Amino acid sequence: MKLYSNELIEQLQQLDPNQILVEKSNNNIRIGQMLTESQILATNLWREGMRAGDRVVIASEMGPDFVKIMFATMMLKCQVAIIDPDMGRENYKHKLDQFDPAWVFLDSRIALLQEHPILRQLYFWAKKSGLYFPKSRKIRKIITGPWMPIMQSYIPFKKLTRTRDKFLAPMEKTESLPYLVTYTSGTLHEPKGVLHTTANLSVSINLIAEMIRSNKKQIMATHLPHFMLIAGLAGVETKLWDSKWSAKERIAFIEKEKISILFAPPAEYLELIQYCEQQKRKLPSSLSHVLLGSAPVHQIFLQKLISYLPGHTRITCIYGMTENLVVSTIDGRQKAKQNIDGDSLGYAAKGLDIKIATDDEIMIRSNQLYNRYWHKEKRGEWHATGDLGYVNDMGILVLKGRKKDMIIRKNFNLYPALYVPTIKKIKGIMDATY
Repeated sequence: MKLYSNELIEQLQQLDPNQILVEKSNNNIRIGQMLTESQILATNLWREGMRAGDRVVIASEMGPDFVKIMFATMMLKCQVAIIDPDMGRENYKHKLDQFDPAWVFLDSRIALLQEHPILRQLYFWAKKSGLYFPKSRKIRKIITGPWMPIMQSYIPFKKLTRTRDKFLAPMEKTESLPYLVTYTSGTLHEPKGVLHTTANLSVSINLIAEMIRSNKKQIMATHLPHFMLIAGLAGVETKLWDSKWSAKERIAFIEKEKISILFAPPAEYLELIQYCEQQKRKLPSSLSHVLLGSAPVHQIFLQKLISYLPGHTRITCIYGMTENLVVSTIDGRQKAKQNIDGDSLGYAAKGLDIKIATDDEIMIRSNQLYNRYWHKEKRGEWHATGDLGYVNDMGILVLKGRKKDMIIRKNFNLYPALYVPTIKKIKGIMDATY
């Protein structure tokens, strides 16, 4: 058998193996340990029949095991899909059918729902958008998470993390491979799976890592596994928190663990701001850098955030999208003071070109750009962002609006056209449009 390295794995191999990559529940996981355990997992997955080109869905709890799965599947040259469960169960199934996986890493609690109809109905009643993975005989299941009384055929994840002998297959360098499929939250017709290569992911991750790299001791808090990799490449330790925690719990965690870096969409910061407003307090003084992803980040929001941040805290606003993670960046404190017609997105990221189409749509190309959409054979040289804007005399990219109808609700892109057919079926509705 053969295992393969790539740009991301090789960068981690060059770092201090004793550097802490992530801490969860006072359990430190170091870079060397993560790579070795990923190699063990990949070796055992190969023994179970996983091969290069196999399609794999990860439906496991976010955490260190999630990262091991990603590295192990890279080492086997598989193609992996991560589908956001918050988009709804029907939408999830539609995207799953399109990807057509051979394997799934499935959380044991979801697997339990497949066996107990009553429990499943209670779950659907309590959690309208909760993830349910449809039962399928053709998809081989690897069960992660806590032990559950599951009767169906599956492979226990813990079994795959143990060495059967001292043999570990050596790794050899491979060319950049199409690896990760991420489905966008808004889809009007055909599901839009964005396929990234390990090379273009490496470029994006390194750009963000450069933003947070520092000689001082830094600690990032996150619940997203790929942020561990960003922090690791920047020499920054990551501590995991629960995405379901309240603002009060998060602020207490920041203070206790002396968190210095946060990276999240504006909606997550808004919850912290609202709590501080109620308690008449500021955000913890340990915060030295906060990063805000996506767009727009309005000046009014930034001004409010600044009023609750310590004076020394840097703010970086990142404009990006699923197809190209970092398009441009701007200092949040400067942006809060600017007088520009539109939403100032800052200067283009290194290696990225921008042009404005005749209808004012922002077009981009870069070495971060996705490989193709899953349902299409190739993409064009330039990517049409769907955003309208212009580049001003100072070279700053400015957002003016959306080309297509879309409503941003918290972290979710809501496309009205997606829901119109369903609304029309509701008894008493004569017509619906958008």
